[in-house]
Amino acid sequence: MSLLNDVINAALREHNVPQVGSTGTTQIIDALRSLLAPTSTSTGKPPDATHVESDALQQLVARFEESGYANIVRSWIGAGANQPIEPHRFGDALGQSKVDELTRKTGVPRQTLLDELARLLPTVIDRLTPDGRLPQASASARA
Repeated sequence: MSLLNDVINAALREHNVPQVGSTGTTQIIDALRSLLAPTSTSTGKPPDATHVESDALQQLVARFEESGYANIVRSWIGAGANQPIEPHRFGDALGQSKVDELTRKTGVPRQTLLDELARLLPTVIDRLTPDGRLPQASASARA
């Protein structure tokens, strides 16, 4: 799996989002890393050495599926166009506590955070699953 940092930066370019250093961009990148590599993020691993954590990706996809957005999230994984998701639905899928946590960690206003994550995460997940399949979760996550 490619470095998460590379995938996030590619998604930023694809959506014409200013690179790191722009107001709010660094915090959105931090939020994406928190969702897709929570262990690495919490231990302070440098972004250049951060890989997606398959367990986190599996759990994130499961949240969307359980919230009724299976077709949308599966479009991000499969071939073809990524279906968009409305920011409020994105927030519903993540859950109130997770959105509150990301808002606290990043300092980004809730609506801005949801707007940007709803715009960028489909592209990030699409790039993390180029063969149209999720990576296998570790044995501890399946237990």
